[in-house]
Parts: sequence; C-alpha cells; structure tokens
Amino acid sequence: MTDNETQPQQSGHEHCGIFTLGGDIPIQGAYRDICYEPLRHKIWTASEGIYRTIFLEGKKGVTAFDTFGTPGTARAYGGAIQRVFPKKPIHTIVYSHDHLDHVGYAADLAPDADIIAHDYANQVISARGSDGQLPASEVWTGERTEYNIDGSRFELIYPGLTHGDGNIAAYFPEEKVCFMVDTVADGVGYTTLMDWHLTHYVPVMKRFLSLDWDLWVPGHFWPITRERFIEILGYWERLFEFAQNAILDGVDPHDWDGLNKYTDEKLGPLYADEFRYYEYAAMNLSRYMQEYLSGGWGIDGNLKPDTTPL
Repeated sequence: MTDNETQPQQSGHEHCGIFTLGGDIPIQGAYRDICYEPLRHKIWTASEGIYRTIFLEGKKGVTAFDTFGTPGTARAYGGAIQRVFPKKPIHTIVYSHDHLDHVGYAADLAPDADIIAHDYANQVISARGSDGQLPASEVWTGERTEYNIDGSRFELIYPGLTHGDGNIAAYFPEEKVCFMVDTVADGVGYTTLMDWHLTHYVPVMKRFLSLDWDLWVPGHFWPITRERFIEILGYWERLFEFAQNAILDGVDPHDWDGLNKYTDEKLGPLYADEFRYYEYAAMNLSRYMQEYLSGGWGIDGNLKPDTTPL
C-alpha cells in the first residue's frame, strides 16, 4: 500500500535538528511518500524507499518504532499509520538508537507519546538537545527487557556495541521476527560513520543467531531471511582480511580511484553482484583500512566483545 492521499500540513515552525543556519530549510519539511504493509500478526512495516521501520497495532493505539529523519517524513509516517488505523493514536514510540536520521523527530510524529530508549541512546539524545528530537520518557538499562504494551508483546535487546549509541533490536518470539536498524541489511552497505564499532560488529551480531527467528527487518531496504543474514555477515567478516592485505599492498585509503580498482580486482569476483556493490565497496574497504591504521574506535571499540548467546 502507498500513503498517497492528502499530505499532512507543514507546521508554522519547522524543527531543524542541529542546523544552525538562519532561514527556512526546505528539505526538512519535504513530504515523503510512505509505503506500508502488514508483516506478521500485529506487526506492520513502513518505508519511504530507503529507510524502513515497523509499527504495532494495539488494542487502543499504535506503538511506532523510530520517526524517520526529517519533520516532513515523520508527519508522512504518522499519516501512513492513520490510514491503517484511523481511530488509533500513536501512544508509544520506541527509539532504535540515537541518530537523527532514524529517531530525530518525535515532536512531529507524536509529540505526546511515551518514548522508550536505552539509557546509552538517551544520554546522547539529552545532551545533544536537537530541535525536534524528544528525550525518552522511559529509559531502560542492561542487555534485555520485555514489554507488553497495549496487547503487543516484544523484547528489546541491547547486544553490545554495533553502530551509534544504545542501538537495540526488537525481538518478537511468537512471530519469529527481529527488527534492528543500521546493522545487517541486504547487499553492500556503508560503514563510513566513525561510531560503527567494527571490532564488535560481527561477533555481537552473531549473538542473534542464538534466538529463534526467521525474518530480519533492517532499518534500510527490505526484510531478509536468516540465511541471508548469515551471508551478509560473512561479507563484513572477510573485509577485515581484505583491509589488511590492501594496506600491505600499498593502497591509499584516501585514493578513491585506487580503492575502486583494488575492490574490483579483489572483492569483485566474490561480491560484484551484491546490491550497491559499486557504490559502497570502496568506502567499506577504506573504513576498515583506517580501523587498522588508526587503532580502532576509542576505549569502547577496543574492549573485548561479548559473544555469549542471547
């Protein structure tokens, strides 16, 4: 289904995130068409083509995960939910992690909703004070907690360092579904952000294989199977070796022509058919090379990852 009916009206004051430029910022208010469809049981999924999230039907209202990354898209997301459940308000928002492009605009989605976030994410959000990103009203700590909100039962899991701060997964054991943002998604993604904790990423994500699920819903593009999840982790795991070899072969991590040539020669025979390979393979390699050249991401990134089953 597509939310292509009357567009929600722009507010008088457009929330600007952390922009400090004076005047209007039109991109913040731009409308995005939201596609939505039922997933399993009470779980629905929504996307504007690149970003993806889920929302849950409750007895009295809706639990929405994340907000999308602009005020306009947040309003479109809210409008899409209203098309499906016109008599059920959004009473709860669950934040996946701290980044504005996923959870930046609760003030535009549902300003009166209860907001749930892991303490690590909420500390960053509270300190940031971004215009439109509301701090959590309920904060949880530790590795795992269970919720039963308005008839929807799920677990929130903080598996360890992956991407951003306090990045969590939502696990629905009855539906055998996992939802997690900015980790495993189909094809060759990007790892250019410095708070992508590469040392921890693969070992921590493998912990999810101890849970009983067969559908993984990422924060980008489309849902994938458990088998595909394993294949994609294998790509990231092999990049550690490729990055070291690239350094030994004299490749400059800032020479994009050289990086593209090297990836086409070394990675291409194995992964050239992957989604977005030609856009991101060189970026992936550069980021992994810089991990070895710089020593990794600070104190947290150099601690030993937790690999115990969840």
